[in-house]
Amino acid sequence: MFRIAILLLAAATFATAQEVEVRRHDQDGVRLAQSGALPAAIEQFRAALHLDPSYAEAWYHLGLAYGQARNTDEAMAAFEEALRIHSDYLEARYMLADSCRKRGDFTGELSLLADVVKRAPAFAEAHYNYGLALKNREKVQQAAEELRTAVKLNPGNPNYLLALGIVLTDVNKTEAVAVLRDALRRGADNSDGHYNLGLALATDGEDTAAVEEFRRALELRPAQAPTLRALGVTLMHQGNFEESAAALRRAVVAAPNDAEIANNLGAVLLRLKNIGGAIESLERAVQLNPSLIKAHASLAQAYQRAGRSADAQRESQRLAALTAEQRNRGRAMLLVESAKQQANAGRTAEAIASVHKAIEASPNFADAHFQLGRLIRDSGGDPEDAIASFRRVLSLDPERAEAHYEIGVTLERNGRKADALEEYRIAVEMAPCHVQAKEALGRTALEAKQWSTAGAQFRGVLALQPKNADAKSGFDRAVSSEGKP
Repeated sequence: MFRIAILLLAAATFATAQEVEVRRHDQDGVRLAQSGALPAAIEQFRAALHLDPSYAEAWYHLGLAYGQARNTDEAMAAFEEALRIHSDYLEARYMLADSCRKRGDFTGELSLLADVVKRAPAFAEAHYNYGLALKNREKVQQAAEELRTAVKLNPGNPNYLLALGIVLTDVNKTEAVAVLRDALRRGADNSDGHYNLGLALATDGEDTAAVEEFRRALELRPAQAPTLRALGVTLMHQGNFEESAAALRRAVVAAPNDAEIANNLGAVLLRLKNIGGAIESLERAVQLNPSLIKAHASLAQAYQRAGRSADAQRESQRLAALTAEQRNRGRAMLLVESAKQQANAGRTAEAIASVHKAIEASPNFADAHFQLGRLIRDSGGDPEDAIASFRRVLSLDPERAEAHYEIGVTLERNGRKADALEEYRIAVEMAPCHVQAKEALGRTALEAKQWSTAGAQFRGVLALQPKNADAKSGFDRAVSSEGKP
């Protein structure tokens, strides 16, 4: 869908010929985009902006067209320019959040959507998407609040009700069932609606009703692996092992690389005393996910029943090691939180000691290495040690843009600005709405006389922080210097 801008720009009573021409190009572009002729639409928006680069609506429409063409980077740049020109351009801010999501920058998406719903409390769709974003970050209570608001603003929208019901499954199971039934009545009478109602009923202990919903979902979409798995697990809870195994076998066919399904099938076959089948399925589960504790537990039991004592002992040892690792990870998380509090209170030595204990307990816990890097750097320690800690984070979590940003900060503080610039560049590429990284990249690019890069980054900062005076100054300098040696 091509959104028409909701911002109404003040128009002069008597438009000049150029203003008329600008609007004509923009309106022609909108018509072309709505008909699906995206290249021609983009050409029209570019023509409007050639005549008037400050026409925010054309930048916004250009962003929409690039978004429809799945050119997310160009879309982001256009939305940022619209916001730089008019910081109150609500739709541009909303669509910039969508672009952040498409680029995998969920932190940036959350920040922008929070700002949108604050500025436009009656914008139901924004509350809905903010609720979904919060749910995806496991902020369930906040997600429920936003989705309640969306439903209140638009009570007849079945998608809003469905999303609220799904979130409420983890908050209030009885209410979740009621909301999901309402969603089905109002138009969500589809496979997803029945599947999620079934999950809510199952978690509320209503297994018989849950089975009916799963079966209805499968009538509408027969080969859905999650629904087949849910049906199989619920039937297992009812003691109907034969039907459970049949459903789970279908689920395995639909999703052969799903370790949870393989584990569930193995557990049911173990109940049916099909030891050979159970072993085969459970071995598949641990092959797919070596950290799946429950699969190791069931496999040890299956080996024991098959008289394979050595294999049973091996699995029991793996189970004990994984259980200890899980327990140690929990302890490491508590130690890292304690270290943060100690650091905030100025007790740096204690904080470093806590983080070292966390790493000792769980060597592969990325957050502990991340905090250690910060503590070493900020306490005046060896910058190479700090960088090594951040590199360790990236070896454990390669998509963690923040680690690249922190490496950049460390390098810049130690005079290695060219290396810092590259780390900031990587951070922004991975998280294009990370304000601190964008500002740092803009600053270092400005010093390196990379005017285009600097201007693009400061423009993005201004879209997110319109009152940032340093970004405004940096943007103006970059634009005025572009083309100069």
